[in-house]
Amino acid sequence: MHRTKATTLKIVETLTEEQLVMLKELEQEAFGVHGSIDEWVLVPLARHGCIILFQEEGDSRPVGVCELMRDFRQPDKAYVYGFYIRADKKGLGYGYTFLESLLAQLREDGFTKVCLTVGPENVGAVALYQKAGFQIIETRIAEYGSGYDRHYMEKRL
Repeated sequence: MHRTKATTLKIVETLTEEQLVMLKELEQEAFGVHGSIDEWVLVPLARHGCIILFQEEGDSRPVGVCELMRDFRQPDKAYVYGFYIRADKKGLGYGYTFLESLLAQLREDGFTKVCLTVGPENVGAVALYQKAGFQIIETRIAEYGSGYDRHYMEKRL
């Protein structure tokens, strides 16, 4: 692990045009054309869901981004819509640090459970989530259409 600078969570409630452009680029880098989201999802997520930036001291771009939604059927359950670390910061321990900080914040905010989906082929992400205490509850075949299976994972806080 090579991190030395302080990191913080920053909740974004509105997005500037500059932030929109930057987040769209980071989304594309992290998820490609089939998984990334654009301003039509980012803006409502910031205003009515939750976008959390993982900032490192002295870096204008976030090291990581997490998009969250609250489950209407279980209001004490948060759904991780998107979670990623910037490509140039992967493999340096940021993912686990960000995830642990995020889970602590959710606990503090009164959530008792958190869930997410992840592609089974994304073994690094699956391992990260399992290290943080998430369990695979089921594998959803063709969750986003043919060829897009997802593990559904949960963690009690």
